[in-house]
Amino acid sequence: MMKVGILGAGHIGKTLVRELSRTGYDVKVANSRGPETIEPSVFASGGRAVTIEQAVEDVN
Repeated sequence: MMKVGILGAGHIGKTLVRELSRTGYDVKVANSRGPETIEPSVFASGGRAVTIEQAVEDVN
């Protein structure tokens, strides 16, 4: 499985999470304010809220 880390949970970030998760990617998403501030809609799309450091480690 491909792993993807996305920095930014705005409109583009949420769209990427939704589309990449739908096609089978393991998607981590982070923003500058921390994982606890990411909207629940990101989780419904299949993304996992993480710190910036976690988003960039171990991605292909």
